[in-house]
Amino acid sequence: MERLLGGGAGRSWGGVVNAGSGAGAEEGPIDAYLDELFVAARDGDPAAARRLLAETEAHLRECAARLRGQGLDPEDAEREAVRRFGPVGTVTPVLRPALRDVPRLPLRAFLRPLVGLTAVGAIAVGVSGVVSELFGRIWGAGFVAGDLPGVAYTAARCAVLQAPYAGLDCAQAAAEHHWGEVVEYRVVFGVLGLILLLVWRLLPREAQLPAGLVPSLAAAAFLLGAAATGVQALNAAVQGWQGTGAWLSAVVVALPLAVVFAVAALRRIRMKPAGS
Repeated sequence: MERLLGGGAGRSWGGVVNAGSGAGAEEGPIDAYLDELFVAARDGDPAAARRLLAETEAHLRECAARLRGQGLDPEDAEREAVRRFGPVGTVTPVLRPALRDVPRLPLRAFLRPLVGLTAVGAIAVGVSGVVSELFGRIWGAGFVAGDLPGVAYTAARCAVLQAPYAGLDCAQAAAEHHWGEVVEYRVVFGVLGLILLLVWRLLPREAQLPAGLVPSLAAAAFLLGAAATGVQALNAAVQGWQGTGAWLSAVVVALPLAVVFAVAALRRIRMKPAGS
């Protein structure tokens, strides 16, 4: 801790002083690394961030001293010490709270992640609309939005449905109409998702959540979505494939996203600080 809080000229990090390089001295690899770590840690718990900075600097400078003793020049020794310690991204996860601390976090800490997850979900719906469009063009409107057996329309409703589609019977016109709705409504959701993504980028970062929590929630949501729509797709397929595409397009988008977020969650949960 003396290295960070001790006397001597140095650069100040919000009250934490780096005494590793004097005033006017050229910044070395360790100082540059500590600057980057300070920026990355500023959203974490202040006490934990101070401890992390102090321990990191102590470790890096001790490692660099050993390397100098082995014959490396000072700058190369610092650069090698930083390389061995690992990227900043492998160090900062220790600043995140544990799952047991979630109930004590302020509600504002969940706003940005919630907006981000909602944005990703809405964009996924929009992508499924594009997939539904492709399915309809390849296998026809009935595959995407055809009615299941037993669905019937009144003569008046059939007339309304057939008006834009001359030459098609009521069932075919209904499929065309519903196909357009499936694609259009989902694409609208996708556009709203892009707007929400912009809002997410502009929202301030609050207290960090436990490592892997957000991608775990996303993975669970997409997995449930894939399972639910998969059951619907299977039901439609068993009854003659009419309307299968609308559900299948959701599975095609949701299932890969569930896998991606699950992998991301596992990586963050298993991530350990370098140099430990």
